[in-house]
Amino acid sequence: MRVRDPRQFIQDVWKARYAIPAFDVCNLELAAAVLQAAEEARAPVILATYTGDIDHAGLRPLARLLQTLADEARVPVLIHLDHGQDFSTAVRCLAEGYGSVMFDGSHLPLEDNLRETRRVAQVAHALGAAMEGEVGSFGGPQGAVLFTDPADAAAMFEEGEVDMLAVSVGSVHGQRSRLDLDRLGRIAARVRGPLVLHGGSGIDPGDLRQAVELGVVKVNIGHGVFSAWLQGLREGLASSSVHYEVLGRGMAAVREEARRRFVMTGAAGRA
Repeated sequence: MRVRDPRQFIQDVWKARYAIPAFDVCNLELAAAVLQAAEEARAPVILATYTGDIDHAGLRPLARLLQTLADEARVPVLIHLDHGQDFSTAVRCLAEGYGSVMFDGSHLPLEDNLRETRRVAQVAHALGAAMEGEVGSFGGPQGAVLFTDPADAAAMFEEGEVDMLAVSVGSVHGQRSRLDLDRLGRIAARVRGPLVLHGGSGIDPGDLRQAVELGVVKVNIGHGVFSAWLQGLREGLASSSVHYEVLGRGMAAVREEARRRFVMTGAAGRA
């Protein structure tokens, strides 16, 4: 089932002190396997589409696929735009029924980031959708790592009107990492609102548990789930030439990875 009130949903997760994995998915098999794992774990889940996924598959076909799967799921599902780079992309996703969108203005000066984030937030809120902003950066395709200043984080809630904020405190896209929990604690004390970690695939499990206690509500999982998918496909190809069997091995690997993430974030058993 799709989440009916995304903004309240995020607030409820924050108050309950657990986090939801947000899995980047770009095809039927990845999305279906993640949802199967969510149902087995009785966990709410976020299905996220990266901007490259939209370029690859097309926004409308991808949106329709995820909405159909979400509507048939027995757990709450939030469909989310990951790393939206401009106002137009966010609005297009909202028009296609996304319940949550991210505007990544981390490459902009703070004042420009605040202005553009607020523009997206106002449209999202008018449509009942949730809005994620970012201040600081997580490395990888988005450029160098830049740690988040607590004062800038506070401004994003106060002036950017975000519902949740991606903060850079040590996690890096596609790499193993340790968190600066002292910095995260100072940010959490300053903003008193829901926080997000990107680069979640490689975060130290102990650090992640403490981050959730500090108010992280969403943990992005891209590299981990895609790596599991590829490994499953390789194993399938090594033992079979039947494409259903090969795809099945890939999906099984994704389900196992997703189940592990639901336990790590405390989302298991919450649906």
